[in-house]
Amino acid sequence: MTAPETLDRSLALSASEEPRFWWHRLPRSNYVPPIYANLTDQEWQLLQDWFQETTRQNLIGECVVPIMSVLHGLIMGSEIQRIVQLGTHAGYSALLLGFSLRQMHAQNGLFSFEIDEFLYRFARAWLERAGLNSVVKVELRSSLDPASPQLARDYLGGAPELIFLDSPHKHKQPLDEIDAWYPVLAPGGLIVLHDTSEFAASFDVTQQGGVHRALREWREAHPEIEVISLNRKVLAMETPQMIYQDFCGAGLIQKPV
Repeated sequence: MTAPETLDRSLALSASEEPRFWWHRLPRSNYVPPIYANLTDQEWQLLQDWFQETTRQNLIGECVVPIMSVLHGLIMGSEIQRIVQLGTHAGYSALLLGFSLRQMHAQNGLFSFEIDEFLYRFARAWLERAGLNSVVKVELRSSLDPASPQLARDYLGGAPELIFLDSPHKHKQPLDEIDAWYPVLAPGGLIVLHDTSEFAASFDVTQQGGVHRALREWREAHPEIEVISLNRKVLAMETPQMIYQDFCGAGLIQKPV
């Protein structure tokens, strides 16, 4: 039987006025999502501490429950144990992905890139505190460095089965990353992209269309490849009848077997 504290966990976040916890204030979100419910008490406490510290240091910028739930389902439902992450930021998704991989008894399961030295050191410190050193490696390097794909393959012990693209949102960066990493992906493997909606295109400081435009252009250049873009045309946070509850959108590219 689930302990009472497990049932309560993230429900308290619905009382927070921080914008980062918007999902927890949705009308039907009065439950603990599996990405949190599956954590041990120690892992959940560490994540709470991480939330407090990133609030204190104004390092908010992590992805949210819907996209992490997509990743959680793909990884744990399909035994995916070789993952590359393009963009670590403060470490939220690296921690949660690491916790999932540890539950799957995976070693050397996630290789993550970060170009900001402060964020790199911050994320590494929290991963070490979480005891994930044998599961996750963060590399202070551009994902577009020619040496990056081989470094990832060497650490993972083979071609990545899933690549999570959540790096800087300038239009050219994600487009170049898809081009660079798609050939490295294992046959049948997946690239999952965050921030693919029209709303999220505003995150591109160069005003060139961000990930939204990058995914559209890549799909047009590769019509033979399976590409899905969830909430592609969502323009605002308050969009009614949004079934996939992330106004930033998500993309999925699958490499043919």
